Amino acid sequence: MGKNLYELAIDHIAEKYKTELMAEEIDDVNSQIEEEKIDEIPVNFYSLSEIPFDKIQDFNVSKLNTFKDIIWDWRQEGSQIYKDDCFFSWDKEVSEGVSLLANENKYLCRLLKMIAFYSLPQNACLQNVKSFNTSKAILKHLQSLGKFLYKHKLFVDIQGNGSFTNTIYLTKEHFTEFIKNDLKDSGAIYDFAKQIKHWVGLSKSKLIPMDYRLNFEPFDADMYSKLAKNAEDNKGEYLPISIDTLSELVPFCIDNIEKNSAEILKFYSVLWPVIAGGDIAKTQPFEWGKAIYELLSMDLKVIDLQMYKFKDYSQVKMSKDLNTKLRYAVKNHPEWNKNNPFYLSNIWKIKQSEILNIALELGIELESIDLAIVYDVSKIKMKVMELVTELRNSCVVILFLVTGMRNSEMYLLEAGNCWQLKGSEDDFRISITVPKTSEGSTGDPVVLPVPEIAYKAFKCLEALTDKARVWGGSKKLMVSSTSNFGKEIVARSINQFLKRWFEDLGIEHIHPHQFRKTIAMFAIYQNPNNISVIRRLFSHQSLAMTLSYIVKMPGMAEEIKLAVIERNKELLSELLEAIDKKCIGGKAGSRIKRLVDESTIFKAKLNDDGWEGLEQYIQILLQDGLSILHRTSFGAICTNTHSGLVHLAPESCNCNVTDCNWSVFTANSIEDLENTIKFHDNFLKDDFCSEKQKRFSHKTIRDCVERLYELKGIDYVKSCFPKLIKENFLTLEAGGRNYGKQDTKA
Repeated sequence: MGKNLYELAIDHIAEKYKTELMAEEIDDVNSQIEEEKIDEIPVNFYSLSEIPFDKIQDFNVSKLNTFKDIIWDWRQEGSQIYKDDCFFSWDKEVSEGVSLLANENKYLCRLLKMIAFYSLPQNACLQNVKSFNTSKAILKHLQSLGKFLYKHKLFVDIQGNGSFTNTIYLTKEHFTEFIKNDLKDSGAIYDFAKQIKHWVGLSKSKLIPMDYRLNFEPFDADMYSKLAKNAEDNKGEYLPISIDTLSELVPFCIDNIEKNSAEILKFYSVLWPVIAGGDIAKTQPFEWGKAIYELLSMDLKVIDLQMYKFKDYSQVKMSKDLNTKLRYAVKNHPEWNKNNPFYLSNIWKIKQSEILNIALELGIELESIDLAIVYDVSKIKMKVMELVTELRNSCVVILFLVTGMRNSEMYLLEAGNCWQLKGSEDDFRISITVPKTSEGSTGDPVVLPVPEIAYKAFKCLEALTDKARVWGGSKKLMVSSTSNFGKEIVARSINQFLKRWFEDLGIEHIHPHQFRKTIAMFAIYQNPNNISVIRRLFSHQSLAMTLSYIVKMPGMAEEIKLAVIERNKELLSELLEAIDKKCIGGKAGSRIKRLVDESTIFKAKLNDDGWEGLEQYIQILLQDGLSILHRTSFGAICTNTHSGLVHLAPESCNCNVTDCNWSVFTANSIEDLENTIKFHDNFLKDDFCSEKQKRFSHKTIRDCVERLYELKGIDYVKSCFPKLIKENFLTLEAGGRNYGKQDTKA
């Protein structure tokens, strides 16, 4: 059965809002796909091309597993939010009914595992991988590469004699044909292309054995960018963030800000020159030994520095300065001078590992020379960078979530744009520059009230970027405080770093625009007592105040209207038809009808104005404060969601529906109203009907008659219930109501 005119009207206006909002999203997030930069952190990793495979088999890939295992399990070391599903099984199909673990596929499995090995955080030299949850997501896409190679019988021991065909006969056309015929959507194609690119990179770097390399690039830079853009463009419309995700993400971000930020900022204040790297590290005085001593004296809990102390001194790696200090300590030791006078001239030629052993044999306390000798400073640096990035991201998420600002507006935030009102303990404001409403280049400032957690998040970002802003000569809050120190983080990069972080946490990818969608849902469901997430972000007062401002921001009104329409299509269509056919009743229905009659924007009838008239109908409904609808008894529509985020089921209203301020009655209610009148009319005839029941039945009949009159008019009511309605009971005048004595008689 096709859609009626009213359903089509609802779809039409929804599509209109979607188009307007999608245009905003496209303008807001530059469509150019940037090449992801790899963080420059020194990492010690193996080249698998230089190691016999039987030794590779015993390499650790997790705390629980080695390279040869079928399952790589990271549940003891995965995301702080999602650990339980952080594992990967190699028991995958590479063709229908064909397992990767089949004996003929052992070389294919070996190749995929070697590629996967370099997708683990500790080995990811060509990718940005900071957590095992990200590794798991990457490994899932390796199955497509396995299917591609098996399809062409590459790395497959067909004869069972230990031989296989490698990539020597592969051409670009093989890859093009595969993505055209075998991959379903643009996202899967782009994921496949990323795996190929990684494989090519490992091959060029000679990190995997020669027989397993791919020595040409099937996708050039332009093709790769095109695939990335197609994947982004075809993700579909952005939806509000799921409650399940919010319930995990919001407490994590808030705890990070409220419980950890002070200590993270202290770590950063000590280590910032070495974290910034580059010219900063060369120009700023910094000594690891002094830094570690200072941090130990602070007794900070967010990082246990003792965990980074070498237990095996063969792992010690020293800078040139530390190496020199150690050799002088040995040279000046009395026992060394006494026992090795002939060796003095050669002390600078001794290997580092030997000089370490000599120092230990002489009883020299390495810590007394320099604390940096006994601590793994590269891992300390990496951990602090991870915490700093995590704090920044937590702050950005909170600011997005409580303001609904766009990427471009986040980029334009400047230090000093958030403040506490004088004389107030819990009243905070933020100034957001909105480029959409301005003819100039700088945009227009909009001041919003925000909850305290947003103020705390803003202040954390100010503290974190203080030195970077000075170095880069920028007032922007979005500047890098780690690598690319002092460089502004442009709008499109904000989405990129959040995407990477969400992958690391193991949660769904969230685009910044989804925070606006979520704010729209908060505006609909304003009762903070029904959802812990909203309670963590807002007090009841701050929620109402913040939303009253946010809904006036460019685009937010459309977001809210679209959210209402999407969740109320069926009932909105029914309301629309009821208004147009003038068959609407109930106190809320009468209120909506009055708004239509008095509206200055609705002047023509439906059939005259077509879609424009329909849109104006819906605008009027929404202007009445219509938020979320649900069906209740009598087939009526309730315009008030009584319990916040809980979508009520039919018949769940506890109020008197026929006399409720929030009920709308339509043609669907007529049969139920008539049956209710008949039921109570018969009830009143019963000899055992109590006085209390009589009063209730009289009122119910009176309310139902009034609703019927609103829907069908006095003539219809009289024709249906001629014996029930008497002149001394009810006088209904055209265009109004004038009730006489309320003595319904059988």
